[in-house]
Amino acid sequence: MKFSARYIAAFLAAVVATGAIVSLVQTQIVLGQLVEFDAPVTASLRAWTTLEDLARFGPVMVAIAIAALLPAVLVGHGAMRAVPPAWRAAIFAAASVGGLWIAFWLMRSVIPMPAIPGTRGPLGHLLMSLTGIVGGLLYTRLTSPAHREQQAEARLSWRYATMAAALVIVPAVSFFAMAPGAGDKPDGVDPASYTVQTVFTGLNRPWSMAFLPDGRTLVTEMGGRLRAIAADGTSLDIALEGLPPIFQQGGVIGLMEVALDPQFEQNGWLYLTMGYGEAGANGTRLVRVRLAGDKIEDVRVLFSSTLKPRAGNNGGRIAFLGDGTLVLSLGDGSARREEAQNPANHLGTVVRLDREGKPPADNPFMQQPGTAPEIYSLGHRNAQGIAVDPTTGDLLVTEHGARGGDEINRIVPGGNYGWPVVTGGIDYPFARVTPFHRLEGYQDAVLEWTPSIAPAGLAVYDGALFPEWRGDLLVPALKERAVRRVLRDGRRIVGQQLLLADLNERMRDLKVAPDGSIYILTDGIDAKLLRLTPPSRNG
Repeated sequence: MKFSARYIAAFLAAVVATGAIVSLVQTQIVLGQLVEFDAPVTASLRAWTTLEDLARFGPVMVAIAIAALLPAVLVGHGAMRAVPPAWRAAIFAAASVGGLWIAFWLMRSVIPMPAIPGTRGPLGHLLMSLTGIVGGLLYTRLTSPAHREQQAEARLSWRYATMAAALVIVPAVSFFAMAPGAGDKPDGVDPASYTVQTVFTGLNRPWSMAFLPDGRTLVTEMGGRLRAIAADGTSLDIALEGLPPIFQQGGVIGLMEVALDPQFEQNGWLYLTMGYGEAGANGTRLVRVRLAGDKIEDVRVLFSSTLKPRAGNNGGRIAFLGDGTLVLSLGDGSARREEAQNPANHLGTVVRLDREGKPPADNPFMQQPGTAPEIYSLGHRNAQGIAVDPTTGDLLVTEHGARGGDEINRIVPGGNYGWPVVTGGIDYPFARVTPFHRLEGYQDAVLEWTPSIAPAGLAVYDGALFPEWRGDLLVPALKERAVRRVLRDGRRIVGQQLLLADLNERMRDLKVAPDGSIYILTDGIDAKLLRLTPPSRNG
């Protein structure tokens, strides 16, 4: 009993110390990256951010340290059978460093989003793994025979049991006290004000849709399939021979956007976005094709983005501006989020091209040496909704934050939208991305959602069927499993409501059809194409 309590308490002390040190190190790595962008990181701001991370991210790191150091401690005890006692401290310190290094490596390899941002680079990975030295040495000290002899035998069990309980309770209380709340849900739109029709079922990871003049709806599936779905629910596959190879990985990347050229009835052009490359070096590609019946022809690659080392955060949405140019959203590459502030590449940008794939002469970075001339705006994380307001001509995008910080942004040429220097969100393991919510020189969001709703698309309603909705924004949300109606008075946001929350489906895309009805794609491997009309209208 005494032996067990002592070793458990020593192990918990080691993992708590390790978690705290890892938190301190990561915060300094993240703040150091912000300083490189001339962010005003003062001493007091650094201290407060460090303490905040220690309270909220530190407990998460303690849980990770438990999983990493438990096998390390067992390996250390096994190794002690074959080495002199003088090696005891070195053995446990080395085993703890190795356990952390392997744990961080596994998390980087398996989890799509960077689980521990400080470990994204080799140096950060090494520095954070080296914090295992503290845990290994502390465990060695607390379990050494000399330490035990210093304690009163009668008090050993009580002392170590109390220590073990405190080492579990304190981080748990700290985490729950600092964790962000669930947030308030807006009221729902009266379900009696619309009718939901299921047009098609059984879609496999659909991503985007577009309306053909003959009344059919084109739908992309991420695995590389393009379907033409009629109003009666019949479906025809469009043959995609000649399309360049598509890099597809689950529901993260693959065949994504489909959009019709503004002069489609004259030229038959479709635009498709898709993943290209491979797992460790992939990007987003824009391709133009001509639709000829049930097949494509005249395939032309217009643009290929900067390669990135992870499959996540690809953007991939297209819109056409009033001058005939097109804009394409591109994600930050996930593991290389700071590149969203680097105008020398396409990561974390909206690019603007003519319909031959060339950057227009008036692009904001066109005349700046060392920059990517296609860039229209930068500082985006992962914009998966894009639309042009038909009344004002504004270009609007929705983009995913991390844990919170989802945004609607109004794009101005050359604008910097802040990621990752400015955001209202925090990292997935609850650490600060940045202490700055707003900062001079960066564009403020029109609307922010924290907690995250995961906005996956965007439409400005301008149809005739729901006249009271004209000018409002419609945002399909994956995490929230609903559609947000963002009510506007001109450009001013005056409220929000939820649509289709009762279906409890992840919503992937939303488009307003020419007749004013609203088409919605749900997400996943058995997804649906839905159509919304007023109650009196079923056709």
